[in-house]
Amino acid sequence: MPQLLLELFQEEIPARMQKQAAEDLRRLMLKALAEKGLGTHEAIVHVTPRRLAFVIENLPAASEAVSEELKGPRTSAPPAALDGFLKKTGLGKDQLQVQADPKGDFYIARIEKAGRPAPAIIAEAIVETVRAFPWPKSMKWEASGLQWVRPLRSILCLFDGAVVPVEIAGLTAANVTRGHRQMANEPFEVSDFADYEMKLRERRVILDRAERMQIIDEQAERAAADAGLTFLDDDELLEEVAGLVEYPVVLTGAFDPAFLEVPQEVLIGTMRKNQKYFALTDANGKLAEKFLIVSNLEARDGGKAII
Repeated sequence: MPQLLLELFQEEIPARMQKQAAEDLRRLMLKALAEKGLGTHEAIVHVTPRRLAFVIENLPAASEAVSEELKGPRTSAPPAALDGFLKKTGLGKDQLQVQADPKGDFYIARIEKAGRPAPAIIAEAIVETVRAFPWPKSMKWEASGLQWVRPLRSILCLFDGAVVPVEIAGLTAANVTRGHRQMANEPFEVSDFADYEMKLRERRVILDRAERMQIIDEQAERAAADAGLTFLDDDELLEEVAGLVEYPVVLTGAFDPAFLEVPQEVLIGTMRKNQKYFALTDANGKLAEKFLIVSNLEARDGGKAII
């Protein structure tokens, strides 16, 4: 069965909001799709500073036809009650059935609802999800009144390889996205999730957050070893920094050794909180004058200017 791929591409999402945003996108989209008859499914969600991506495999091509039975007023009820029931169901009196009951017969309406094509349901689900998204902080930047974390720049939405016709805040979905802001910021087309992920990687975007964390961790360990020092593990900072970059490159910087007169707890605290730097220690566990930074690009000079 077909695949659904959705990407919401925007200005940078604050790192502290990304993990919850991915969970909220999963929860809201699955809920909306299920309520509209496309069943219950597993979804993969990825988040980077500039994109939220949502993927479902084997989504039905249409919702199933359903038969609904509604209980109406008693046959002895005033005409107004029957008129209201007919208006609610969209049926005529001759289309109703009467069900016997010891306390008084009553009308029954049996309504057959045909299945709906998945693209129409998906479009509705996306609009509802975006409009109801619970960002802890958001902004409004255009006339539709959309509240979003940062300006939404494009929507990519494919179902079974075809573009889903969805429009939000003046943006119309397409099969196009962009790569890394500095290194590959040209638009490109995709056909499905595998193609999307591969082409992003070619354009210096590592889509998977866990992979970005692993790359930072491995590069940091190597950089520390090259300096003859030890990388001070910091899982919280690692997760935050992975939310600041789409293509992590670890570099080694240094500060004036005179600052080591300051208690190392103070230096480590300000490096991690204010500058997002990883501290390095020597063989005795003492803070070194070198530290690690995570760049969001592969600089032509090897990072010399950044350092």
